[in-house]
Amino acid sequence: MTKFTIQRDHTLGIEGARQLARQWANHARRQHDMDCCVHAEADCERVTFERSGVQGLLRATADRFDLSVTLGFLLSGFSDRIRGEIEKNLDAAIATAAAASGDHAQAAKD
Repeated sequence: MTKFTIQRDHTLGIEGARQLARQWANHARRQHDMDCCVHAEADCERVTFERSGVQGLLRATADRFDLSVTLGFLLSGFSDRIRGEIEKNLDAAIATAAAASGDHAQAAKD
């Protein structure tokens, strides 16, 4: 088995982080056939996910995303590629959400 963790700081605040975590879970369900459970907690949004050969946890707080993944034996050989894709997709999602929240903040000022 292979385990890895991805951590990303962000400026979305807790509501933006919650929304992005739910979007991430929906994408994982549709695109990767993951079973995802979203748990709203006082200080974070927690998403547990799994499918054959993969399980993990995404924890989204007001200023950070922590993603832990465990790959089974058959997928361990692809861990670098899988990690790279997850990092790329998470970074893009954070950037898109940050740009959208910045647009909304600017529109509210105008």
